[in-house]
Amino acid sequence: MYLSEGIAKITYFLFMGILLLNIAQKRSGKAGLAKRTATLYLGIATLIIYLGAGAILYAPRLFRTPLPDLLIIPFMGIVLGVLYVYREKTFPFRRRCSKCGAPLSLNDIVMRDSNLCSRCEAEGHPSVTPRN
Repeated sequence: MYLSEGIAKITYFLFMGILLLNIAQKRSGKAGLAKRTATLYLGIATLIIYLGAGAILYAPRLFRTPLPDLLIIPFMGIVLGVLYVYREKTFPFRRRCSKCGAPLSLNDIVMRDSNLCSRCEAEGHPSVTPRN
């Protein structure tokens, strides 16, 4: 098996998983818009790597000349480098509360933009008390 073939198989399933996660994030609404956009960016980057691996794999049919299989490594490096440069937009996921440092649940990590635990979220936004 070629390196490009293995990467194409892995990125295909990774792309499908990212898209399913993006669809699941839709239910969080505006509270998770930045993280939903981030998963969209990650999905686009995964799709670009998948298309690059496919182009290298099928280069004899597409370009009538074979491309070296190891060309996928610098190609992936460029895509991952672009993700790193824009890491504020592409990786907003935090494992710990940004205020108190408590570990966040998986739902909070993936769905909510605030990166706050439920206790700190309640302190920052106290519920409205009913009037008598």
